[in-house]
Amino acid sequence: MTGLGRIAGAGRGIRFGHAWPLWLLLASGFFPAPFPADAGERAHVLEVFDGDTLLVRSGQDVRTVRLIGIDSPEMGHPARPREFLSVESAAYLSALCEGKEVLLEPDEEDTDPYGRYLRYVFLPAPDGRLANLELVRSGHARVLRIFPFSRREEFERAEEEARENGRGIWKDGGRAELSWLRASGAEPVLVYPASGRTFAVVYGDRGKPDVEREELGRTISRIVRLRAENAGPEYARKAEEAGFRPLTESGSLPVPPFPPFGRGDAAATAGETVPWDQARAHVGREVTVEGKIVRTHRGKNILYLNFHPNWKKYLTVVIFGKDLPGFPDNPETFYRNKALRVRGTVTLHKDRPEIVVTSPAAITVVGDTGN
Repeated sequence: MTGLGRIAGAGRGIRFGHAWPLWLLLASGFFPAPFPADAGERAHVLEVFDGDTLLVRSGQDVRTVRLIGIDSPEMGHPARPREFLSVESAAYLSALCEGKEVLLEPDEEDTDPYGRYLRYVFLPAPDGRLANLELVRSGHARVLRIFPFSRREEFERAEEEARENGRGIWKDGGRAELSWLRASGAEPVLVYPASGRTFAVVYGDRGKPDVEREELGRTISRIVRLRAENAGPEYARKAEEAGFRPLTESGSLPVPPFPPFGRGDAAATAGETVPWDQARAHVGREVTVEGKIVRTHRGKNILYLNFHPNWKKYLTVVIFGKDLPGFPDNPETFYRNKALRVRGTVTLHKDRPEIVVTSPAAITVVGDTGN
């Protein structure tokens, strides 16, 4: 961070031990400007991915930027379901800065483990507000406390103010999120007090007994993550390995092994219907897959239809922007929560199985489970 950047973000640390003339203070730059004009790097915001991630262009470079110090509700994480106010959080950030020139200011760390640039994002003059802070102040993001950053105290004060005033994720004392979860049909985790001062944890049709109090949080997080990341036989196998056994006798029948990644020896003729979670075993072949679309994502020039929240692992149907005019209006809404039969060739893109569809004739709606 440059010297001006530090001054702009740390006014509370300045000490005035003497009565300095006002004109001298102004000339010395001790009063921080909301948009530190000579600090950081100017960039143009091309796209908002979610409430804490941007795509920007700086000079000739296009970069992904992760906003420092905040954690917005997830809307596209492969290991977590869509969260309360995730769409609204992304829309709020988009209204703040999409299509605008912003100032990017670094802190101690330059990038995160995923290669995204970590930055404070200042809005253009004459606004000059700090977008990261505005998301916390409006209740569209929480403070991310697991990593150190220089503005943490300021962000925590803004979060407390948002909580006290019931903004965004804190609406109605947090009960708004609970109501949303119940209405969305989210699967609850049940915890039962058991003998020997232990607990039993139940998730769906599986349970794990004899869980020590100190292990409750870790146990719950693990089974929820396994459920979010995996499907079918693979989920059953991994849940079993984690100590979660079927609660019913029928559920304890042997589970067939999950097909190996890649083509393997699986036989499939052109157009054959295969389970969506086994599409990876048929790379390079034309098949028909069937399943429910549980998540959709619309970018500027592309639409993704996901059969499972873990889009990095399981099949995605891809429709490019040039082909979208032939599909139903608002296809991201039209296809969501519907059971589809999709025909096409399974390919791998960055080791992720997908079927690219160019015509609505390749998609048949076979059921509607509602919204």
